[in-house]
Parts: sequence; C-alpha cells; structure tokens
Amino acid sequence: MSDTIWEYAEPALREYRSSRLLCDYLRKNDFDVEMGISGMPTAFVATYGDGKPIIATYAEYDATPGNSQKPVPFREPVIPHAPGFEDKHNMLGVAATSGIVAAKEAMDRHRLKGTLKIFGTPAEKICIAKAFQARDGFYDDLDAVIANHPLNFNTVVWDYLPGCYLAAAFQFQGLQTYGGRPWAGRSALDGVVMMNVLANFMKEQILPHDEYPSLNEIVSVGGQCLTNIPEFAEVFYAMRSPTISGTKKIFEVLKKCAEAAALAAGMKFNTRIMGASRTGVPNHALSELVFRNMELVGAPQFTDDEKEFCREIQRNLGFEPMKEPLDEALTKPWELEQWFKGGCDDFNEFTWYAPSAWLHTTMWFKSPTGFDIPSWAIATTSKTGITHKGGLFAAKTIAASMIELLTDSKQLKKAKAEFKERTQGGIEECLIPKDEKPPIDLALPEFNGEETVIRYPTTGCKPLYRM
Repeated sequence: MSDTIWEYAEPALREYRSSRLLCDYLRKNDFDVEMGISGMPTAFVATYGDGKPIIATYAEYDATPGNSQKPVPFREPVIPHAPGFEDKHNMLGVAATSGIVAAKEAMDRHRLKGTLKIFGTPAEKICIAKAFQARDGFYDDLDAVIANHPLNFNTVVWDYLPGCYLAAAFQFQGLQTYGGRPWAGRSALDGVVMMNVLANFMKEQILPHDEYPSLNEIVSVGGQCLTNIPEFAEVFYAMRSPTISGTKKIFEVLKKCAEAAALAAGMKFNTRIMGASRTGVPNHALSELVFRNMELVGAPQFTDDEKEFCREIQRNLGFEPMKEPLDEALTKPWELEQWFKGGCDDFNEFTWYAPSAWLHTTMWFKSPTGFDIPSWAIATTSKTGITHKGGLFAAKTIAASMIELLTDSKQLKKAKAEFKERTQGGIEECLIPKDEKPPIDLALPEFNGEETVIRYPTTGCKPLYRM
C-alpha cells in the first residue's frame, strides 16, 4: 500500500485514490468508514467497536508538490516538479492503518471492549485537516491518541513538541482589460507583488519577537491570460512560531500589508484561513507506555545494501559517509534533547483533547550536526526497504500500545490524570474560525499521474468594475 500511494503521489486535498485505498482496506477489515468529514472529500473517520475507552490514531497520505524523486542516491525526479514524499506520508498513513487493524484483530481474538478510531487527515503539509476536524468536534470524545511520524532516529516525543502554524490565502480582485491599454484596468498581480514587498520590508517587525519564527509565501495565481491585465491574483503565506500569540502577531502584520497594497492599487482583497495548528501538550505517561512497546517490538534493522545506499547519498551530498548511516537503536525520550526547532505539525491538535503520544521511527539516514539535508535526499528512501521497515515498526508499536491501553485501565488513568493536570489552565483556542470552510476550492495543485494541474479558484471577492 505504501508503494501504491507513492505511485499515486497526490498532493494536498486531492488525495482521491490514496484515501480510497486506505478506506477500502479498513472496510475489508470491518471498520465503519465515513468519508468527506469536515467538508473535505479526502478526509475520513473509520471506527471499530463500541463503548469506552476510545483509542485513536490518524493517517496522512498527501504528497508534496516538487518532491518527485526516484529511489536512487542522486537527484532524479520521476517527473520534474511533480509531487513526491519527503516526509514519507506514503507510509505514515499505511503504518497507522495497519497498526489499528492489527489492534482490531487482537480485540476480536481476546474479546476486548472499547472503540478504535482512525482519522484520515489530508493536506498535512499545509496543516489543514486536523484543525478543521478538531473545530468540528471530531476529537471531543477521545481517550488517547497514538500517532507516528518518520524521522532519522527512533524515539517518542517527550517535551519538545512542534510550534504553532497558520496558513492564509490573500486574494486580490482587480479589473481585467487589454494589456495594450493597461491604464484602463487594475492588475490584481500588482496587489500581490506590493503585498509581498511590504511583507518583506516588515519582517524585522514580524520575526524577532520569538525564537525560531518563520514566514514564507508562494504566488498561487498570478493571472491567466498574458495579453490581458489579470483581474484575480492570490498569494499563500505560511506563518510559524513557538506560540499562538507570536503567530497571531505575524498574521496581523500581514493583514495590514494586504490592506495597504489593496489601497495603493485601488482594488479589493479577501482573506481565507487555510490551515493551522496550536502548540502541543506533552504526556509523559503515554509516551513511556509507547516507548515500552517500542522496546518490545525492537528497533528496525537494515541490510548492508540499504546502508551502502545511504552512504552513496551522503557522498553525493558532499560529506564523509558514515559507517552506520541508519539508526538501529532506540533513543529514550526522557534523554531527548530539543531537536524540533522552527517547525510545526498539526499532530498538536490532538493533544488538546486527549493524552497523545507521537512515536518517530527511522526512515532516512543520519547527517552531521548542522547539515541541512535537501528534500530530494530525504525523499529518495520513500520507496525502499528503509521506509518499509520503519513503517512496520511503527505499525507494530501502535497496535501493541493500543492493546495495552485497552487491557490495563491503570495506564490510561495515569495518562488522563497527567492530561488533566497539564490542561487545567484551559484549552488553547482553535485558530480556524467557526464560519471558515476548508480550502478545497483554492488554487492547490492536482497531479494526474503525468502532469500537475492547477484549478482556477473561487475568489470570494466581488468583481471590481469601473464607475
């Protein structure tokens, strides 16, 4: 299934075949499956059993545009600029799905009581699905969450969860006219360009307030007809910060930049919240339980050929190849130093509703401290035994941990007591407005197996007409 999803390589909110593959597998294994939840066609929830406790996990299966990469130790895309898998989402969802089906088999065999749930969460790379599902109440009744993510070592996250994230679309509506008389129109692209210029000038005001904040953007729509002044243009911004307050500050500055650009260009603009993630709540009790099961399963072990493959990648990246390029040990989570700096992940959404543990497992190679590996080099192991073994390890750990929670009420009570203590100050607000719809209508790319296709978006702006 992992290799099949790798072949599909469907990007955010367009994972039609990938989500259907997982849902079909769950249905064949007696799960009740509801697709299209929270207004996203490729999102789903699958349920088995009834009553308490309710133990959950989630699947991701979106590819990243531009990440296409063959399983070779040098840069060579399958199709240039097509989607691919840096974060091994081709395996992440398969591991979670396989793990929960294994737990279901054990429930049947030993007549265990409780409920298993798995959420299909598309568009993780833009942090979309989980925030909308959380806002809509899908996580309210959960008792525990056990999730997985690929990495280059094996552990469970302890204290250092990812930071906060917000993605927004700014849409500018101008007036289309023939390019030979541009003075008669209003170029929406001018609005986008001026906003980007203002945002770059304001980065000193945006970034220094917090440790490891970041801001980046892409122009999703710049026009359609070269001989006409574009009437619609759109830019996406991603904002990251360790805190919600820091992320909100970045967003407020961006909105002012959009307002100023629209005023100067004489046009209208509209803002859409695309995705978000809050900060996370650790749970040591559940992380300890998951790590015990990682020890029970045993860390993935790799062949000499797999290690040499990684050494060849290291050589091509320009650093000395390592004798042991792949991690075959377990890192105790309480000995884990801070490593997740400057990033975000919407796993955090679950942590505000139930005790949650996030296990990581080896699916790519080590690198020297301070060396930032390019995306292609990480993606190149996505369709190899390295990723397969990491996924199998994650699936077994998820299954064993779920069964322990179903059979040992003391462990679940311990985790829930810690959760209650950590959240006694209240739940951080969801960053998705109540009336916001998921951005399935925006100019997000699709991939049909041969080429990338962009849909023209629904603007949300009324056309601008000259008076």
